[in-house]
Amino acid sequence: MDQTISFCTTSDGVRIAYAISGEGPPLVKAPNWMSHLEFELQSPFWKHWWEELSKHHEVIRFDQRGSGLSDWNIEDFSFESWVSDLETVVENVGLDKFSLIGISQGSGAAAAYGTRHPEKVERLIVYGGLREAGTSRDFPPMKLQHWRF
Repeated sequence: MDQTISFCTTSDGVRIAYAISGEGPPLVKAPNWMSHLEFELQSPFWKHWWEELSKHHEVIRFDQRGSGLSDWNIEDFSFESWVSDLETVVENVGLDKFSLIGISQGSGAAAAYGTRHPEKVERLIVYGGLREAGTSRDFPPMKLQHWRF
């Protein structure tokens, strides 16, 4: 699978790496913890996701600040910075309307973006989202709902 990696800079000066692959209606993925745009294409967990989705969509993924090809030496890991990074990537790519997917930790930023920019988000997909989550830096402790099947 081919992808084009580019970079943009957030309002607080953090350099964010993003990748575009495939053709079709745009699908943006909000990043989840510990991504790496290059290594995901070799990962037995992620590779099939991006290959299959790229067959029918222009897939836009990006490395969260402090992870992958994005800047690592940063101070702000707040939830607001995650949403702002998503806004920056969407602006830089020039998307008017798109589907947005949030997986695990990325679901919160995706939902916040969709709430703030409903005119841009055609579909919001949440996969494995957490009801409440956070890190010891900015958020209260995690509260996960346990399910029994």
